[in-house]
Amino acid sequence: MRKLIIVIIILTGFMVGINLSRKPNGFRSYQEVLAELINDAPMKTYCDSFYGYCIHYPEFFSKEVADEGFVRLGYWNNERFVIECSVLKAPDTSPVKVKMKELATQLHAEDQQLLRDSFILSGPVYENGNKIEGYRYYAKYVRNQKLWFSYTLFYPESCKSALTRLLRQIDRWEV
Repeated sequence: MRKLIIVIIILTGFMVGINLSRKPNGFRSYQEVLAELINDAPMKTYCDSFYGYCIHYPEFFSKEVADEGFVRLGYWNNERFVIECSVLKAPDTSPVKVKMKELATQLHAEDQQLLRDSFILSGPVYENGNKIEGYRYYAKYVRNQKLWFSYTLFYPESCKSALTRLLRQIDRWEV
């Protein structure tokens, strides 16, 4: 009898736990589904044949533009997500900190992170001087000799929590 009561208590606790973990409407949010899609997606690699840099990205992103030193990958599902990589020629040899400040001003960066031979900027997206409401960018710039390589993700602000894997890819990126 005592074992039966213990089993009933354990089963009841298990059932209560399952019911509490479910959403009231039974559906997951868009951000939860997006995070799962990004986290579970196999990663593809794009390598620029001229400059030799490579990036990793989820296989469901499609190549929209690829040219010498530039690539744009996109994904559209209720919201627009864009990955861009480009090469900037930098004939000057100014310190990384100077280049970071210059680009931070041009790109309206709200956050700046100075690294050894690179830096990360993030902030709202502007186009032709106008702020695109609800969209942000996260970019890493890496110096290699007299070139600057950039890896940028443009994304809806409401989806940032789902993009952890992509943001980490950018953080770890090296040329």
